[in-house]
Amino acid sequence: MKRFVAMLMGCLIIISGCTSNGERDKTEVTVSAASSMSESLQEVIRAFEHEYPSIRVHLNTGGTGTLRRQIEQGAPIDLFFSASERDYQRVKQQDFVKEGNQLLTNSLVLIKSEQASVRTIDELLRSDRKLAIGTPESVPAGTYAKEVLRQLNKWERLEDQLVFTKDVTQVLTLVNKGTADLGIVYISDADLVENVTAVREFDTALHSPIKYYLAMLKDDNQKDKAIKKAKDAFYQFAQSETAEKIYKRHGFIIKG
Repeated sequence: MKRFVAMLMGCLIIISGCTSNGERDKTEVTVSAASSMSESLQEVIRAFEHEYPSIRVHLNTGGTGTLRRQIEQGAPIDLFFSASERDYQRVKQQDFVKEGNQLLTNSLVLIKSEQASVRTIDELLRSDRKLAIGTPESVPAGTYAKEVLRQLNKWERLEDQLVFTKDVTQVLTLVNKGTADLGIVYISDADLVENVTAVREFDTALHSPIKYYLAMLKDDNQKDKAIKKAKDAFYQFAQSETAEKIYKRHGFIIKG
């Protein structure tokens, strides 16, 4: 399984890099990031590649737990943006991390679509409609959502009305399409879809602190100095003032 994942990731990198002679000459860096950072990191990467035209960054997004398992299985990942302290600590304890630290924080909101027939959890409980959240075991936003619902004494009562997703992007999709009337996502995701709006921001006392971590991963077999320099350059840029302005614009809070 480890070999298959590593080969698959390697093939994707090779295929995506073969677009032109100029592209093939670039040093490539692969970044895995929580889905909630997709929009902001795409903008960070564009700014980085403008400043470092000889480097190309490949972005792989998904649920943090899924990305962490890919790293454990040997996928060739250079940097990891985790939306979970637990998953960051797990890869660190397994000695995958060369350097890392907390980067951002976030908060949780309840979202609805314009056509939704309900706008609160209590209204949802009086209906047969659905609430979408990330799968708590693998999606940090889902873990925090479960904590909130438990604190509000709603978790057990909502058991038959919950729809679990692979990441926060899928929560937005389900709410936008009306498959679920309500969803719980990060505040940084709430404005990503036109038809979806936030109707409540949850008190941070209702859940564990939401912490995003950035890790530059080790690669003992990596002898290419250009790749090492490229990894370090993006690691530093992702924490720069330029990157911080982008994160803030997308609703994140910079760690103080």
